[in-house]
Amino acid sequence: MDFDRRSFLKASSSAIVGGMALSGTAAAGHLSVSDPAITTTDLNIREQPSTSASVKATADQWTGGHIVDGPTSADGYTWWKVSFNQDSDNGRITGWVAEGDAWLDGPTDFSYPCWGFITQTSAEDGGAIDIGNDYGTPPVAARDGTAYTGYGDRCGYYVSIDHGGGWTSIYCHMQERYVSDGQTVSEGQQIGEMGSTGNSTGPHVHFAIRYNGANQDIPGFDGQDLIAGSGIPKSYL
Repeated sequence: MDFDRRSFLKASSSAIVGGMALSGTAAAGHLSVSDPAITTTDLNIREQPSTSASVKATADQWTGGHIVDGPTSADGYTWWKVSFNQDSDNGRITGWVAEGDAWLDGPTDFSYPCWGFITQTSAEDGGAIDIGNDYGTPPVAARDGTAYTGYGDRCGYYVSIDHGGGWTSIYCHMQERYVSDGQTVSEGQQIGEMGSTGNSTGPHVHFAIRYNGANQDIPGFDGQDLIAGSGIPKSYL
């Protein structure tokens, strides 16, 4: 995966012990429940919010996640419960991580729009990705914006969200759309149902992030198991 890491804080001054950074400053306090987030270093995922709690897994650097609980303070750290996407070593997993010195960072510029598996990567698909799942799986807005709908021979029924500043996101092949033209939508809001309309051989969402009409690369690997609302590990804005 080719990540743009320019805007991410590196934990270079932290001591990494057992896969988790164990020194750093107090949490910045910019995260909240439901935020899309990413790891900026390999980060231990624990059963409970404590450095003495058992480790369930270690998330790779630049793994996307969705914050589901927290914050809570323990052992000198601020802890968040996060559901993480599959990485190179682990399937989807939920547990507690220390925010530390932005070891868990967010909210990210954009989030992945639905549960499912990447069936085609941006490298294979001109910057966009395909996320497959069952008919009716609910795609959500990847960022706040203004929604528009349409139909194309290739894209089928789609939703386009204008995020301002030349940025848009596209969601293709939908069987149902729950938004109308000009409607304001919030990140994480359901915008329809996954389908297979247009040029499609099965239920999936063709997801693109565009800047001034040009597709931007979206990180991910074939077969990666994604969580709706999880952070995309790339700086776009």
